[in-house]
Amino acid sequence: MNNVFILIILGVFFASMLGIGYVTSKKMKTVADFYIGGRNFGAFATSATQIASAFGGGMMVAHVGIGYAYGFAEFVYVGFAFPIGVWLLSRFLTDSLREREYFTTADWMCGLYGESKHLRLATSIATLMVTLSWWISQPVAAGKIIHALTGIPLEVGIIASVIVVVIYTMNGGLLAVAYTDVLQLCLMVLGIVVLLPITMMEAGGLSSILASVPPENVGFMAPGKTVIIGWLFAVTAGQMVLPIYHQRILAARTSAIAKGSLKSLMISCILAGVWASILGMAIYTVNPNITDSETAVVWAIENLIPSGIAVFILAAIVAAIVSTADSALHTSVTSISRDIYHQIIHPAASDKDIMRYSKKATFFLGVVGIVIGIFVPQVIKLLVIGYTLTASGLLFPLVLGCHYKKATSRGALAGILGGITTAISFSIMIPVFGWEFPAIIPGLIASLACTLGFSHA
Repeated sequence: MNNVFILIILGVFFASMLGIGYVTSKKMKTVADFYIGGRNFGAFATSATQIASAFGGGMMVAHVGIGYAYGFAEFVYVGFAFPIGVWLLSRFLTDSLREREYFTTADWMCGLYGESKHLRLATSIATLMVTLSWWISQPVAAGKIIHALTGIPLEVGIIASVIVVVIYTMNGGLLAVAYTDVLQLCLMVLGIVVLLPITMMEAGGLSSILASVPPENVGFMAPGKTVIIGWLFAVTAGQMVLPIYHQRILAARTSAIAKGSLKSLMISCILAGVWASILGMAIYTVNPNITDSETAVVWAIENLIPSGIAVFILAAIVAAIVSTADSALHTSVTSISRDIYHQIIHPAASDKDIMRYSKKATFFLGVVGIVIGIFVPQVIKLLVIGYTLTASGLLFPLVLGCHYKKATSRGALAGILGGITTAISFSIMIPVFGWEFPAIIPGLIASLACTLGFSHA
């Protein structure tokens, strides 16, 4: 494709997102509108924003890359761990989350155990570990695509993506995020439907693909047992405590709508796992010599897709990236402004004060996203780290808070701190000693032990 034409397409897309952000900013009257869209999302909007938020640059770039490198092992991540975690969230936690008019995961934690500044702060920090990893990883994915297709430096692509998302998220809050997610999801579906069959035909069909990839890639264990176990624990647990999902559950008009959106997300996860696995293997069949697997989908667009169709697929990939980036940024800002600024630092703050602070926090996180994204440009590494730390800290305090009456605020705080500290410690020690298990396992064990132990101490 012509570089100028690509830049025009990107410019039109980004301008459309900014326009939606401007329009929705006129509808935003209160902090509740900024945080959770006024708790008035219908079935379609809730499902669309759940799905679009989950399937961003991770899906279109990193997960196709996993399919390229490891074949059907990708399905373990997205097609198996994702939907199991979402089902557990729907089955065991959603009713509790909807019991009161919460705004954040920390609100929910304090609703379970009683208001505590220390517990709220620890919960907020734990949620930020995953939302910030999602936020930082998406501009990296966008930068890789823009660089591969136009030659523009990776850093410039990251910066441009951050600026656009920061502006419309800052102005429109969750309303802007949800409205843009609907458009982005439509583009994503178009790209997914078109990209896979064309690439499979270029690879000679499914039988040729399965015969061409390494034999271990036809199974589920190609990355190794430790990696697979790590994905299963980190991603399954991570889906249950993901604050991006929690906010959309809270934004839904009814509990039935919230649970329906999670069912839609589960089905989408299974289909996406199959899609990313086969697409990655199809690209490998055509070209097994791509050095950075996270650029496999970009190579396919450049070399296998007719230029007229490639334009739409490019828009779909950028839409996927932006849909997750804005959701992660918005959730991070909500946690900082609601849980830290309003509930801890300045309890008497007015809606005007909170909105002003939220805009400052959005700008600050935009700068953080640029700096870290430039120095840690691996999408999947950022995602797994975020899942590991947040799940280690929050899973058992939330689950026990919902279903075990003897759990206490002291135990929950100890569980958060113990889980995160242990996961970080083992993340450092495991590579040094060559141990054969992922860091999230000792993190979860420590969190459970601390929550129960300090609750009964």
